[in-house]
Formats: sequence, C-alpha cells, structure tokens
Amino acid sequence: MKKIVLLCFITLFTYAKDNIIQPKKCEIVKLSNFTTLVSCHKLDYIVQTKEARRDDEDNIKKITVLTKQDSKIIIKKRD
Repeated sequence: MKKIVLLCFITLFTYAKDNIIQPKKCEIVKLSNFTTLVSCHKLDYIVQTKEARRDDEDNIKKITVLTKQDSKIIIKKRD
C-alpha cells in the first residue's frame, strides 16, 4: 500500500513540475508608445493602449491574438 501511495505521489510531482511549477517563457516587445507585442508559448498577442483621461479609466484599447492560421480580436473597447 505504501508503494502505491509513493508511486502516485512521485507521478503527481513529476506532472506538476513539468506543467505547473515552471512558468511560461514569454517575450515582450514594445513596438511603439501604445502598441506592445507579447509572445507566449505558441500564441502572440498585440496589445494596443490609449492615454487614460482619468486615473480610474482602463487604458487598454484592443487585444488581438495571432496564430499561424488567423488573427482574432478578443477585446475591443470604444473610445
């Protein structure tokens, strides 16, 4: 019984080490003052921002996801 519990613990630990503990390696490239390219894993994100008029206002204008096949806008806010 102890061997089974130990085997399950070791299996769970190796799975968690590969998938949970190691963070994703992302690259961030600032293209301009209001446009940033974020590349994580196999997806690329273009984040477009705007100048906030007030402190409590969100400055994200649009987020676009780029893959090899297509691009899709996931957030688009009106001005």
